[in-house]
Amino acid sequence: MHTTLILCSAALVVLTLLLGFWTSIMRGRTKAIAYGAASDPAGSMLKAQRAHGNASEYTALLIGLFLLTGFAYAGRDLGLAVTSLVIAITLARFLHAIGFLVCATLEKPHPLKAIGAVITYFGGIILAGMVIGKAL
Repeated sequence: MHTTLILCSAALVVLTLLLGFWTSIMRGRTKAIAYGAASDPAGSMLKAQRAHGNASEYTALLIGLFLLTGFAYAGRDLGLAVTSLVIAITLARFLHAIGFLVCATLEKPHPLKAIGAVITYFGGIILAGMVIGKAL
């Protein structure tokens, strides 16, 4: 398996676990333990929950895509385009999470969330297309 794919997959796991840990810390600080207890869109608890939830939703999907990329490129160099896409998608997930945590409120868009989302969507679609093309 390619080192870039392994490192980026591990980075996504670390991001998700750190966000989960941060959510636990926020639960302790805010005493919002019950599911749905946090409802303030400007509150640190809801921001932490959404950052973790969103990361959790995408981590498995992206690791799966990275694994498929590894299979499609087995015994071949990933090349600059694929390597750059994998790194960009991984960094985009970090930007997206930071955007959740630093935004004034979840009710308004934040540039980091938008940039992270756009790179994730388009980068993921392009990478999936490249994997399909390589498999054919």
